[in-house]
Amino acid sequence: MKFLYLLVFFLFNSILFGQGNLQFNQVLSVSDQVQTVPSGKVWKIESYQLQTVSWTTNGTITTCSDLSRPRPYYIDNYPYYKLGGVSTGVASYVFFPQNDFPIWLRAGQTLRTTCPGDFMSILEFNIIP
Repeated sequence: MKFLYLLVFFLFNSILFGQGNLQFNQVLSVSDQVQTVPSGKVWKIESYQLQTVSWTTNGTITTCSDLSRPRPYYIDNYPYYKLGGVSTGVASYVFFPQNDFPIWLRAGQTLRTTCPGDFMSILEFNIIP
């Protein structure tokens, strides 16, 4: 009899707390345009790539951002920094929190980068009940 109660207890718990399976759907690249995780899907952020910054002969930066300032990516409009540290001069550094990947996003969350040349590699999964 105890075995029967134990079996019913475990079956009931597995039904209540079952989360479904994930099925790979596609690979995405997200840039500076806000993208939203669709309903019934989850995103796995694999990496964040920054565009190369180039300098002109007079020392000005010709791309999106200044090298002395890190370029964040945004999850739900909150900035997150991948950089571990940034040089601010010949021998000085400013350190920023480093986010490790992967990062998982649920349906309804938003994602974007700072600059058009930056991108994030995303794996999209379908949630199968």
